[in-house]
Amino acid sequence: MAVTDGPDGPAGPRLRSHHQANPRIDERDHVDPLSWILGFPPSEVLFLEEILGRRSLHCRDGRRDRFRELLSSEVLDRILGTYGLTPRHIRVVRFDRPVDGSEYERGGLADPRRVARLFAEGGTVIFDALHDRHEPLRRLCAAFSRQTGARTQANIYLTPPHAQGFRHHWDTHDVFVMQIEGSKRWRLYEGGEDLPVIGQQFDPETHEAGPVVAEFMLTAGDVLYLPRGVMHAAESGEETSLHITLGLIAYTWSEFLGQCLGELTLRSSRWRENLPFGIGATGADFGEIRQQLIGRIAALPDELDVEAVLSARLDEVGAAFRPCASNYLSQATSAAESLSPTDVIRPRPDLRSRAEIRDGQVVVIAAGRELEFPEAAAGTVRSVLEGGPQTAGSLDRSLDWPGRKIVLGTMIREGILEVIG
Repeated sequence: MAVTDGPDGPAGPRLRSHHQANPRIDERDHVDPLSWILGFPPSEVLFLEEILGRRSLHCRDGRRDRFRELLSSEVLDRILGTYGLTPRHIRVVRFDRPVDGSEYERGGLADPRRVARLFAEGGTVIFDALHDRHEPLRRLCAAFSRQTGARTQANIYLTPPHAQGFRHHWDTHDVFVMQIEGSKRWRLYEGGEDLPVIGQQFDPETHEAGPVVAEFMLTAGDVLYLPRGVMHAAESGEETSLHITLGLIAYTWSEFLGQCLGELTLRSSRWRENLPFGIGATGADFGEIRQQLIGRIAALPDELDVEAVLSARLDEVGAAFRPCASNYLSQATSAAESLSPTDVIRPRPDLRSRAEIRDGQVVVIAAGRELEFPEAAAGTVRSVLEGGPQTAGSLDRSLDWPGRKIVLGTMIREGILEVIG
């Protein structure tokens, strides 16, 4: 495996003389997703400290099939022909001409035969947000979102040989390009934007590409990290190219502050007051307005509820990748009703849940819902949420068994816990 920094990094590659097999897909929830994606521990190149959000990184890897468990062209072909994909799910693009949806839609859905014809003629087929319909990608995005605390998405690009989907451009989110099949030649250019956000979308009429600063081939098993704002373009090689673009959606200090102010506005009428009457009149004292604003800002550190805003944000991130299970109905009925002290229970592994004491009650927060129990149930709630698989009878015994069964049964019916044995 070799790691090559982007244009701002060292000129030479770094080499590792050993390989460690990637964990299998069904084990990824228990490992470091970023290490799994890059193919090595991020500390080896100080990824978080020196690369993330700053410069590109090309990770070359000789294990050409290391992403095959995630996806293949055969699986994509089956998805195209089996699911009713709408224009929200699939696009066909070419860098040399626009491709209108009418060229491959029929009755509001993508026609697989028309998509295939356009692909054969040089069009790149994009499967947007495939994590919503393909379990291995959902698991990857869910694990990566938990690790990063940010929204993620998986868009898929299938490009025929010697073809290019887009002209040079930059994105408003960081991407990890995971090459699955074939190869693509990437070019990075000067002329990008420094940390753009939504609202600063790339405009081909005004954003010109500068000189090429890096050019390389991404082959199967390789990964390319690109921060948002890096100008780039890519063209497939001799074979059909298939890659995953794993997007890391920006969550900026500006957005965070706006959410904190929004939450404060609901609590404090002081921030709901109007600006002074007549502010637009001739001779208005803007200096006085500025001083009043500075005074209000000075009090913000004591007024903002940072914990509440961040917790709500993380709940939203977790909700984007709903738990995927096949036992909700049986758990909500027979498992909850027949619960016994010897049954083994656990929190559902893909669900972010927490408990807090509020107004003399213990409140369980999960998937945008709140369950309230008497404060006497706090020990039972915390012991089951903070531990792994446990027998129902071995949990905190502050409640007698009938009381514990009511609490646990309610959490099972709400999909927060499950009985596994």
